[in-house]
Amino acid sequence: MEIQAQTPEAVFLEALRALGELLGAGGPGEQIRRPSRAEGSDRAALLAAWIDELVYLAETEDLVPEDVETIELSERELQATVCGYRGSPRHLVKGATYHELMFERSRSGYHATVVLDV
Repeated sequence: MEIQAQTPEAVFLEALRALGELLGAGGPGEQIRRPSRAEGSDRAALLAAWIDELVYLAETEDLVPEDVETIELSERELQATVCGYRGSPRHLVKGATYHELMFERSRSGYHATVVLDV
């Protein structure tokens, strides 16, 4: 996953949307919202933990993520309300890896790279 966004929060939102596109299958079902929390030693590790949390919600609650209602981000913690639908997510992604994991400021905002374990 290569993500470019204006703000750090937007990087996390774009990661959620990209994962939702990978997992989505069939038409949308019941709309659901779930609180979500992730921690990491830095922003890159936090992004990997966020993806792992979303994969967990897909596996345990059949949640296909589409958006966030709220997002609070610090250097090492993210709290958000994830919005999506109950569906039949494709269990293609096992989680995020630390291989080539990166989250940095760029000229146009922020750039992140995450390699997914499939």
